[in-house]
Amino acid sequence: MLAALARSTVLVDRGAVVRAIDQLAVRVAIDLLDHNPLVLAVMHGGLPFTAALIERLRCPLELGYLHVGRYGDRTRGSALRWHAVPEYALRDRSVLICDDVLDRGETLAALVDWAHGAGAREVRSAVLVEKNIDAPKPVAATYVALNCPDRYLFGCGMDYQGYWRNLPEIRALPEDLEHP
Repeated sequence: MLAALARSTVLVDRGAVVRAIDQLAVRVAIDLLDHNPLVLAVMHGGLPFTAALIERLRCPLELGYLHVGRYGDRTRGSALRWHAVPEYALRDRSVLICDDVLDRGETLAALVDWAHGAGAREVRSAVLVEKNIDAPKPVAATYVALNCPDRYLFGCGMDYQGYWRNLPEIRALPEDLEHP
């Protein structure tokens, strides 16, 4: 774990992360002020971003979580797995799904579809990072704080083999560690 950290590159420093979340929070607060939103953090990666975002929002909201995964301890995603089936009443609610990263878009698309299927009046999504991928995505995030290259990222909720979610900056693995 320490070797990966030592060999990684800082792509976005702590100050830039904070400024990006500050700016995004203003847009979200304006849009959701009178919507009584249910904010759902996508566990585990979306938890730090969601916490940082909601502490900046000055509107009434409810908070919950979705626990899904595609990566486990791998650096490439696989099939979506529900770790806990959510039991939130979404019917006629405004829902904001918050996640750490939008890369290929499969996870976010599945969660947006799930929320619509559960009767949400509207579903918006916020991501800390959208990766610049040269391929169409099945969904677009409503709110994006930062854009980053298509690299394996960690920090700010994103992990490397389950570790380093706690870093305040966004780092990229060296390419030889991305696909071992």
